[in-house]
Amino acid sequence: MSLPTMMASFLSIFAEESRSQVAQVMENLRKSIFGFLRAQFVLSLMTYVISFVGLLIIGTGYPLAIALLIVVVDILPILGTGSVLVPWAAYMMLTGDTYTGIGLILLFLVITVVRRIVEPKVLGDAVGIGALPALISLYVGFELVGLVGVFLGPVVVIVYMAARKVGLINLKIKL
Repeated sequence: MSLPTMMASFLSIFAEESRSQVAQVMENLRKSIFGFLRAQFVLSLMTYVISFVGLLIIGTGYPLAIALLIVVVDILPILGTGSVLVPWAAYMMLTGDTYTGIGLILLFLVITVVRRIVEPKVLGDAVGIGALPALISLYVGFELVGLVGVFLGPVVVIVYMAARKVGLINLKIKL
């Protein structure tokens, strides 16, 4: 079954007068999903650059490969940059390399702070919602549904805003 056929089948369950509005909501959702993926790529690229530069400053070996490993682990659910950097820093401190250990902890803190500051803005711009609604939707989604909610929360806000924009929902709540 082709995508246009599936879309026509889906739209057929709605009243004739609201089909164009539902189609617009679906188009907004498609654009937002691609925007979300683009935002994740930008955030991963930013994490890679910060990791690479930090590892160069610290003087570790293989900074290109290790920065890539940090990004791959950061993309994985639940794990983050701390899953690589914190145990590595602890090991370095235990083995007597305090400079590298402290450098890795500082690198972890820099990555975390920069991501927390930049992520809502990048995500909000990419999916078409403001930074505050993006941040709130990420948090509420995570609290209600867990890890899946991090993705579901923004989708719910995007669908709601798209439905309001085309007139399917006429609530007076501002986001």
